[in-house]
Amino acid sequence: MNTKILLSFLSAILLSISAYAYTPETIVLSNIENTEKGCVKEFLFCDKETNAPISKTVYNYDAEGRMLEKCMYEWNSSKGWIGIQKLEYNYEASNSPAAPVVKKWDKKNNKWEE
Repeated sequence: MNTKILLSFLSAILLSISAYAYTPETIVLSNIENTEKGCVKEFLFCDKETNAPISKTVYNYDAEGRMLEKCMYEWNSSKGWIGIQKLEYNYEASNSPAAPVVKKWDKKNNKWEE
């Protein structure tokens, strides 16, 4: 019985290690642009060893600091940035957030679906 528990434990550890081994270490680069209309924050995730882009997330805020959009992209070496998901945020008259609207990437037209 103890042997089965020990083997199960060791198997779980080995699976965890092998899954972690395929995850590249990343560095995060950021850019923040403030305008009269609001703010755009962009976070770029790159492979630490090669500096190759992996993914990026872009946040758009209005002048009051409320998040309007969150867009997530993955890098494709032949096509460039490909959208993964876009969340659009709206606010009630009382300034409370409404449920976000989820948009998908239109692969045919290379833009967010309407």
